Amino acid sequence: MKEIIYIQAGNLSNHIGSHFWNTQESYFTYGEEDSVVDHDISFREGRNLKGEPTFCPRLLLFDRKANFGALTSGLYGEGEDTGEGEDTDEAPGKWNGDVVEYRQERIPKSSYQERLDEEAELMDSEPTADAGRNRAKNNHNIRYWSDYDRVFYHPRSLHRLPDVPDYENTEGDWMGGQETFTRYNEEHDVMEESFRLFVEECDYLQGIQVTNESSSFGGFTHAFLLAFREEFPKLPSITFSLLSSATPSSIEADDDFGLRRVLGDALGLQGLKELSTMTIPIQSPSSWSPGPWLEDLALDRHSYYHTSALFSSHIETATLPLRLKEGQEDTSKLCSILSWETDARFAHLGGIFPLSDSFDFRRDVGKNLYDFSALPQATVTDSDRDVFSRIDVSRGFSPSHTSSYQSWLETQRLQIRRSVLDIFRMMIYSTAVCSFQAPAIPLPSSFPSFFTSLPTRPPSCTALSSLSTTKRTSILFSRYASQVDECIKRRRDMIQRMGLEIDDVKSLRDELWVLEDEFKGGESVLNVEMDEDEN
Repeated sequence: MKEIIYIQAGNLSNHIGSHFWNTQESYFTYGEEDSVVDHDISFREGRNLKGEPTFCPRLLLFDRKANFGALTSGLYGEGEDTGEGEDTDEAPGKWNGDVVEYRQERIPKSSYQERLDEEAELMDSEPTADAGRNRAKNNHNIRYWSDYDRVFYHPRSLHRLPDVPDYENTEGDWMGGQETFTRYNEEHDVMEESFRLFVEECDYLQGIQVTNESSSFGGFTHAFLLAFREEFPKLPSITFSLLSSATPSSIEADDDFGLRRVLGDALGLQGLKELSTMTIPIQSPSSWSPGPWLEDLALDRHSYYHTSALFSSHIETATLPLRLKEGQEDTSKLCSILSWETDARFAHLGGIFPLSDSFDFRRDVGKNLYDFSALPQATVTDSDRDVFSRIDVSRGFSPSHTSSYQSWLETQRLQIRRSVLDIFRMMIYSTAVCSFQAPAIPLPSSFPSFFTSLPTRPPSCTALSSLSTTKRTSILFSRYASQVDECIKRRRDMIQRMGLEIDDVKSLRDELWVLEDEFKGGESVLNVEMDEDEN
């Protein structure tokens, strides 16, 4: 057994998580058909209050209370004693006078959740045509990530953080995020009572997979990983860091809010270099470059429900080798493949979703393969010689897809090999690109019906997802370094209001330049002029 513990922090992260776990739930088979996925890697088996066996994700989920919607306490139901030692409403109090009780109006279930309840009631009876039609419906009324959630959670998985007043904006509040985790951990003992609970249930924990929203939970995740590393210094981790919509080098000097988010993203990347074995930065959907890669999707870039479905499809596919029943891969090996000979700790997520029946890699890949980690100006690959190493996972390829992909892949391997040879003078041909094949991505009824070429949502979808280490990462770090340098020169007042020391921000800038050089493989083309007090 090679279990994985998952961490989700932030609203968009949990939208991605809802789609991710719904997909994992759809792999469960009931009958003679065998699943390709080993469910015990990501799920733990327990029992609900009725004594029925129930599978729950090996997950710690963090978000503000307001984002949980109508979600109950999880496996044990709403308002029921979880057996975790928490106080109940019947606990005796010291006040003997009159009590006036005010209760906030309960958030109603989404229409999708109501349909799931109806289907659950029909499970013991003969299915009807109406049930089938309900499963095929798409919910356009999504308010929260829990509105389309299909799995049960262990009570120790769910961590509701206090809401922030409307007049406060905590995006980019790096120091505040760290303080929030420290305070919450002291009150709820997250690491000992929740994280350790899942660790002790594992036979062999292969690592953790983190998805965090940098703008609102960057400092929080940093503090969590610090506590994690104190106890598990060598355990592998993969972090998908969702960057803010503030693109570096495009923020005006007087935009305090934008600069604060850029600094928060930069601090997050700096911290993850030391705390995460492999980090995959992901650009905000607001920065996506339009193009042919979106032609088959009527996708609303302002909808978390839509964008998280696309993110989840690629994240779930790219990490699928870690969960395959017959697979030999684990988190440590995946990170080693990506960092082979370069010692890189940052990778890019890219892919194609969906693939049409007529898709030909030799003809179409250049305009349809999108890099979700690169800045908008660097999303199109000018040369595949920029890639050091890549892991491809294909889903549901037809024979014609496989044939064109293999022809294209041979060209890629030769180009990547030449590129690495130019830099390191050493490379093993077969390790430049690793390729995995798997069945098509299952699309549960919770998945959006945003396919333009199909009248309804298909039961499954063909796709390609990739993780790669590439020289293009240098552009990301150089842009952040330049923006941080501008803040040091012109906005020291804002840095101090964020609770940061100028010397620490200077160190941040210098480390970003070092990272830029490491990925570029040479001296930086952007030279930083030192302030007079730095000479």
